[in-house]
Amino acid sequence: MAPSPPATANPSTVLYNAPPPPSDIGAPTGRRDGGASRGSCPEYVDLAALVPITDGTVWAQTTAAQPTLWFYLPTAITPEQPMELVLQTATDEMLYMKTVTTDVEAGNIAIALPETVTLPIGEPHYWTLALYCDPEQPASSVFVSGTIERVAADVEPLLAATIPSPALAQDYASLGVWHDALTVLGALQQTDVPDTEAQVMWSTLLEQIGLEAAAAAPLQPCCEAK
Repeated sequence: MAPSPPATANPSTVLYNAPPPPSDIGAPTGRRDGGASRGSCPEYVDLAALVPITDGTVWAQTTAAQPTLWFYLPTAITPEQPMELVLQTATDEMLYMKTVTTDVEAGNIAIALPETVTLPIGEPHYWTLALYCDPEQPASSVFVSGTIERVAADVEPLLAATIPSPALAQDYASLGVWHDALTVLGALQQTDVPDTEAQVMWSTLLEQIGLEAAAAAPLQPCCEAK
């Protein structure tokens, strides 16, 4: 039987329904907007993670075993400004670390976790993205951090989802699965014929969580994880 055509979405009414963060996340609560750890990276202090802040915590859910994380680069980078993504368990065990050295224009970028990494369901994991503006002085860096938790896709309409579409992204957003909603919309914008409905929904969701600069920025190819 052929799959049913995807339902339509209303880009003007897409709404992220934020679930409460788990009570056992603990400290740190994360940093969505870049800030210099030490040293000076003035051109990159507006680095941002495309993640909501809920009850003071930088946190969001995914159903993916290997989710994609999204970030906003305020200024272009070259291999001279490497980025480092670290993923840890709740007990500080290192699950993944990746250094990215590439040329990327300013805009929104995605870093997908590789198949060698699998997030278990129901366990919060902590991520940090650091950008080193001067590799000779590691203290000169800016970073963002937060928590991601994988949940089961055990409710309709996610059980029946087979085709990425604006409607599927809307379902993810309404069910509180932020990372998957954003990744579906990002993928739909990077096809040969970008989905204009997805573009509107992308901007709407980012504006809802206070990321206006990212909402207005283009998507940039970047960062295959290995």
